[in-house]
Amino acid sequence: MLLFLLAALAAAPQSRADRDLQFLKDLSETRTWKLGRPSAVRVTPDGTRVLFLRTPSRKPDQRLYAFDVATGQTRELVSPETLLKGGEEQLSTEERARRERMRIKLRGFTSYDLSDDGSLVLVMLSGRAYVVPAGGGAAREVAGPDASGSPILDPRLSPDAQSVAFVRGGELWVAPVKGGPARALTQGATATRTHAVAEFVAQEELDRFAGYWWSPDSHSLAYEEADLSGIEKLDFTDPAHPEQPAGETRYPQPGKPNARLAIGVVPAAGGPTVWLDYDHARWEYVAKVIWSRGGPLTLSLLSRDQKDNLIVAADPSSGKTRMLFADHDDAWLNAEHDAQWLRDGSGLLWATERNGGWQLELRGADGALVKTLTAPDFGFAGVVAVQAHSVIVRRSVRAVDEQLWSVPFDGGAARPIAAGPDLYAAAWARDAASHVLTTQAMNGPPGNVVFRADGSEAGTLPSVSEAAPFETRLEVAQAAGFWTALIRPHDFDSKRKYPVLLSVYGGPHVRTVSRSGDRYLTDQWIADHGFIVAHADGRGTPGRGRAWERAIEKKFSEVPLEDQVAALRALAQREPAMDLARVGVMGHSFGGFLAALAVLRRPDVFRAGVSGAPVVDWLSYDTCYTERYLGVPPPAGTSDAYPRNGLLAYVKDASRPLLLMHGTADDNVHFSNSLLLEDAFFREGQSALVQLLPFAGQTHQFYEPSLMLRYWQRVFSFLDKELR
Repeated sequence: MLLFLLAALAAAPQSRADRDLQFLKDLSETRTWKLGRPSAVRVTPDGTRVLFLRTPSRKPDQRLYAFDVATGQTRELVSPETLLKGGEEQLSTEERARRERMRIKLRGFTSYDLSDDGSLVLVMLSGRAYVVPAGGGAAREVAGPDASGSPILDPRLSPDAQSVAFVRGGELWVAPVKGGPARALTQGATATRTHAVAEFVAQEELDRFAGYWWSPDSHSLAYEEADLSGIEKLDFTDPAHPEQPAGETRYPQPGKPNARLAIGVVPAAGGPTVWLDYDHARWEYVAKVIWSRGGPLTLSLLSRDQKDNLIVAADPSSGKTRMLFADHDDAWLNAEHDAQWLRDGSGLLWATERNGGWQLELRGADGALVKTLTAPDFGFAGVVAVQAHSVIVRRSVRAVDEQLWSVPFDGGAARPIAAGPDLYAAAWARDAASHVLTTQAMNGPPGNVVFRADGSEAGTLPSVSEAAPFETRLEVAQAAGFWTALIRPHDFDSKRKYPVLLSVYGGPHVRTVSRSGDRYLTDQWIADHGFIVAHADGRGTPGRGRAWERAIEKKFSEVPLEDQVAALRALAQREPAMDLARVGVMGHSFGGFLAALAVLRRPDVFRAGVSGAPVVDWLSYDTCYTERYLGVPPPAGTSDAYPRNGLLAYVKDASRPLLLMHGTADDNVHFSNSLLLEDAFFREGQSALVQLLPFAGQTHQFYEPSLMLRYWQRVFSFLDKELR
């Protein structure tokens, strides 16, 4: 009888509340069903193995695997449990900060380094570096904490695989891979003078996370020295954890001093540093450093206003530099683009927007333009691999597609490698034709198929991710010239009127519209509760050409909001079931700013807003990002665009409810932004309109399952109450 009752209970239909709770629990624990998928895929230079990282389906601990191209078999090379010997992973303050800049919220092996010959793999765990043979074998520690317990940071193998470099105690060190004492190559680091670590804005805004670079012959290293003493000190202590040290931070704000940078070269065996000679005052940012086989030590330097880019080659022995070429844009330059020397040193691949759209150029060893490989309307989106006679590139013609094409160096016609409605990515062997093709269909997880040099399939990189509980009902199309995504309920009834949630980002570098349906699983869950969810990529977002992106110059509070409203109305003309009298808006980071701006400036359109980690006053954000788009304000510049582009000036007219959510330990968009916004509502007598939900101890991005479950419950409860 007991077994019968248990079976009956198990078979009984769940209530809507139970199903919702189970969905949100699964969503949070699987990271939207993405845990368990292969990531960081690399093919060894000879094409015999594919290395990748993968977590279990519900545990965010990455492990290292190798796929044998000949046999199609996969084996785990090393596990975190083996190296930790049953202990817990420990992260230093520096490692936590580095992962925050890189938006890494996983544990275990978050990255790995592969030797130039593909024989050794380097991994780091709990401040210790280990090498493991790529073909399998025991892992061996090669560097770790010093006698005082100071852990290592950012370890990397030398090209000859004989040494490993790392940062420890603020200095650059080198240790032999086969065992022996480590030696410090730099000295004199202090709290305001760092060695071999990329400064904050390089990591956060220029996509440069390296602070040192091996020479191709493994005999020397270039490294960054950053003088932070002129940067304003801010106290970023987490108010939820006042017992934890950290607080005082050097954070460069618009118009105020940046770090002063220098690049030096030091012998790997130890010795004096040779400092590179360039105009440090003119070129405040080092956007890229390239030191690869065939090419000279190359620096991409950026002016403070980011309108000028100088590319120089340096002589490591004398420190002298020579100009290769320069680039200029009257608005700003996007410096996080492709740059790669050909392995024979005959030329440099360089990406530019000079002619209105991203193009790939081939420049000679002297920097002179040899030929332009792609036209402005080709849709060049990045280099995938360089082959003997061609370069394989990503192509995005419509901003929502991503295809693979081969572009010959001789100027012949480009040809498609993977083209169609799906999204494609790939990893190629350096010295062989073996590669991994990643295909993302409209619905379902991506597949990673391994191809041998002869074109035959070797197999698929195994995934252990769980299947999502449903597919998304996604429509991607253009409306009023904007790419949009529309998610309707599975039981959609065209005769009904549905409240609308407009999910936004709307700022630089990010597109929210994609043909990848699994990006919208949470949106589909909301839609299935009787909503229509919409996304739109307006001007300022990437992939639509130079003029499209630069339309937001000094107009954060105007153009992105205008475009979201225009796209919303165009969508409603196509889908009459959208009830424009009941529209909510939601976003995070720049999207949080835009969501709050929407309910403040356009209460005629938006009835409620959910704002996560918004920038409230752009004078409180960092120099590099903000000055790029709004100009350099006094005292360093003259831009007067800041007051009208923040949120505080518009609070006096507030009339719609706003849910504010912010991590108290956010060191990117500091928690004080949301406190100031809530305070402004109170001082204007509008405190009933704003609800502030602080997340104790959380940073700019948060993924804790228990928190995410309650987060989505709270968001949906707010939207349901305000829009029904």
